[in-house]
Amino acid sequence: MAPLARCKPDWVLANQVHGEGIFIQFSEQAIQNWESLSKVREVDRMLVAGHRGWRDSRRLDPKEGYPGIRYAMLHTLSHLLIRELALECGYNAASIRERIYADVANPHAGILIYTAAADSDGTLGGLVDLGKPDNLGRLLRQALNRAKVCSSDPLCSEHDPGKDRSLHAAACHACSLVPETSCERSNRYLDRSLVVPVLGREEASFFALL
Repeated sequence: MAPLARCKPDWVLANQVHGEGIFIQFSEQAIQNWESLSKVREVDRMLVAGHRGWRDSRRLDPKEGYPGIRYAMLHTLSHLLIRELALECGYNAASIRERIYADVANPHAGILIYTAAADSDGTLGGLVDLGKPDNLGRLLRQALNRAKVCSSDPLCSEHDPGKDRSLHAAACHACSLVPETSCERSNRYLDRSLVVPVLGREEASFFALL
């Protein structure tokens, strides 16, 4: 590490970007009630087993780095929404990004889906318009209904990360994965069963009534 200048600079390098996005905040009580379900804890143990196996195979500390079950649920929902938004907002999926806010120590839960660019492409208005309550509700229902069945089921829905030391459960390119430029975790820690009921695992979903 080295300082940027011999004395304290009075300016810093910057890049101006234009963008727009949708932020969704979740009820902490609803998240905690969902986390307390026995089926959710089962999925959590399965994801932890995959996480530890993956890190152990790379000679990393298997006890570190697991983001938690609420992160996996929010992350999966973010991917489902990105795929749905890309069909209607005017941006392709590779130009839409995500930021997941999930913490237990300082309880909060939310997702930010946004786009940003140095030119005017980041201000088309497509995301903002779809973020209006009526439009967002419709898109959310479409995304959840689409996620219930994957063309790779039952292989996708029955995938156990603990068996092959992977970092995702019921998720694949056909249903949940997005371009690498869009995902903040390189398509890791995903599981459709945490969001909607899927074949073989119907009782761990956050949106169980949809």
